[in-house]
Amino acid sequence: MRVEQLPISEEVKAILIKSGIVELYPPQEEAIKANALEGKNLVLASPTASGKTLIAEICAMKHVLEGGGKVIYLTPLRALANEKYEEFRKFSAIRKPNGKRVKVAISTGDYDSSDPWLGKYDIIVTTNEKADSLLRHRAKWMDEVSLVVADEIHLMNDPERGPTLEVVLARLMQINPEIQILALSATIRNVDEIAEWLNAEYVTTEWRPVTLKEGVYCHNEIMFKDGSAEKVETYTKNPAINLAVHSIKTGGQALIFAGTRRNAVSLAKKAAAEIESLLSKPLKRSLGHVAERILAAGERTRVSELLAELVKRGAAFHHAGLGGAHRRIIEDEFRSGKIKVVAATPTLAFGVNLPARTVIIHDYRRYEPGYGYYPIAVLEYKQMAGRAGRPKYDKVGEAVLIAKTDDERDYLLESYVFAKPERIWSKLAVERI
Repeated sequence: MRVEQLPISEEVKAILIKSGIVELYPPQEEAIKANALEGKNLVLASPTASGKTLIAEICAMKHVLEGGGKVIYLTPLRALANEKYEEFRKFSAIRKPNGKRVKVAISTGDYDSSDPWLGKYDIIVTTNEKADSLLRHRAKWMDEVSLVVADEIHLMNDPERGPTLEVVLARLMQINPEIQILALSATIRNVDEIAEWLNAEYVTTEWRPVTLKEGVYCHNEIMFKDGSAEKVETYTKNPAINLAVHSIKTGGQALIFAGTRRNAVSLAKKAAAEIESLLSKPLKRSLGHVAERILAAGERTRVSELLAELVKRGAAFHHAGLGGAHRRIIEDEFRSGKIKVVAATPTLAFGVNLPARTVIIHDYRRYEPGYGYYPIAVLEYKQMAGRAGRPKYDKVGEAVLIAKTDDERDYLLESYVFAKPERIWSKLAVERI
């Protein structure tokens, strides 16, 4: 199905085609066939980078331009809210039937007001927690909302933050029974139950624009899910760095997921030491300019100075302690291919669009205060692995876990690579065991 065949306004089509979207991906086509544009509730469960946001954009513009409605877009993270806000801003040149332009707002901060100014906007991007606060403050304009897009709905499984999302959706359905709900999610096992709760149709698919190879690294070789194996040369004692160098030497980039901020910074330092010698002179020059931009943006702190130093050598770290401006520079320069390795905390796995040819999962155990080390959920592993492979650039993406012994390798293959994601269930009134 082509974009020009869609039943949406010509101006929206023009903007989409200009941004390079001409053909719809199979999951997008299925969502259209499931009557997402006719106002039907829909749960769209498909892998990362299969183009779920596009469906949200088309539905949102349909509501605003043809129904005179209002759209609220829920995201789990501020970083993700910023990214979606930037994506929706491309429509702000379009005029509505009443002659006014489409207005897009973002609201993630202050939990202590009903933000009446948001009433003037058509598309409001917000975090789940902020939407909860707006509902508690009885924001008047909430009654006018005709479409709610819940991004990363599989986070309902998170005992800390799942209940907020669940209550927000339940309240919105109660305030406005006619509201359309579009829930976007990674591939989940019990998508039918989520759809039943939301009174929705569901589209579920394993289709990805780039083939994904999942595997486990052990004793200098990667064992892949399909039975193939790949040797990796040893450059340092650290397996994650060896894998990253291996990827860069074959023309790719690497994204390393670490369990803590400290680990992310230390991996970025180790990576910088190894990859500096692989960079060409012109690339080093342009990385020098990027480092200057990092120092010029935001305030100069020890963190920003360290970041700039590492960027000069082709690596970077990415975690919630970085300022927004710094995070944006790192994301943009990694996408443009200048920065070769980013070591990040798992927040990055939730939706921020930053694909790399090789994704390396350095820690599959996470420290839970008061509980010790817990293995991460399969769902979270699949989210991280989903970042592998850049559409348009790579034929194949690799996601690799790291094992020290053969037993651990077998455990990881069984518990993560071949495993199905957990079922999602309500976490209201659930205590951690």
